[in-house]
Amino acid sequence: MQLVHVDLDALLAAFEYASPEITYYLDLETGKVVMISQETMIQLEALYEEFHQPGEGRPFDLEAALAQRSMPAWQRDLLRKAWDVEEHYVTRYIDVPQLGPQAGYADMQAFIQTIEDKALRQDLWQAIGGKGSFGRFKRELLKYPSQRRRWFKFAHHRARQRALAWLEEQGVVPATPEDAQPTGARTRLIVEVLNFTRAVRQLPGITRVALIGSLATTKPDPAGADLLVSITGDADLTRLAEEARRLQGHAQSFNHTAEVYLADPNGEYLGRTCPWRQCGPQANANCDALHCGQRPYLHDDLHATRLSSSLVAMPPLILWPEVEAGAALPNDIRIGLVSPLQAEQK
Repeated sequence: MQLVHVDLDALLAAFEYASPEITYYLDLETGKVVMISQETMIQLEALYEEFHQPGEGRPFDLEAALAQRSMPAWQRDLLRKAWDVEEHYVTRYIDVPQLGPQAGYADMQAFIQTIEDKALRQDLWQAIGGKGSFGRFKRELLKYPSQRRRWFKFAHHRARQRALAWLEEQGVVPATPEDAQPTGARTRLIVEVLNFTRAVRQLPGITRVALIGSLATTKPDPAGADLLVSITGDADLTRLAEEARRLQGHAQSFNHTAEVYLADPNGEYLGRTCPWRQCGPQANANCDALHCGQRPYLHDDLHATRLSSSLVAMPPLILWPEVEAGAALPNDIRIGLVSPLQAEQK
């Protein structure tokens, strides 16, 4: 068996989106999934036939062939990757299988069998009958938000199990995030966000923890880690502010920032957690909160900082009470945050 740091999210996408026009390969050295289009392979074969001279006994020189052609840099890179796959096929690169719609249909059938509501179960059985079953199934679930969220978790779990079974057949053991050596500010910030979420999710009065800001994007070096925490009106913010200061201190140790923004369960932005150990006008004369100390450890500097109502309502990634992604997420966020939190929520 071979230990590989497999990009499982990319592998799941390859299982789902493979087509006759596109072939996906798993790189057994890096764990990344490589996509090669049929068009790129046709271009590579044309270069090989034109510039390879088998009678001379010399291997095909792709770089020399590319030098004879005028093409954009991105196209050259695709041809180099396709040639690398050809050269190291099986020894380094293996095909990702195309499952087709049968797997998705089987997932819908299995999911319907888990539903206790007889009326809904019957409606879904009718929805998946005949042509267009996938669309009807999804439209039916739109009427039941909680069941729709459960379906996404169910389908993701089934797809993950299929991928893991295929990896086992190939003799590949996928490494876990804990097997990797943390490097770079993004990774360190992700670890800090995970630790913060684990620490505050069980505090009384905390109703939601979400990730916002540049860390939720693919920005290589985000300014910091920004979180949005929803709280009830009677929540004691002492422990939450303490965990926020710990998060901020750790981020500052490698020259980055961290902020914990607050909102009520109705989506109204309230401010930030207080950055000082002692909260109140007597303790901090320079505090710019509008109502310093009125609610301990609420820093309501609304004149300086505000969040849009749309961001509060639909943040990029909800971490607790259930992981919910509202936008496409970077792979390191999926591996370092989404996967461990989903596993803990089961």
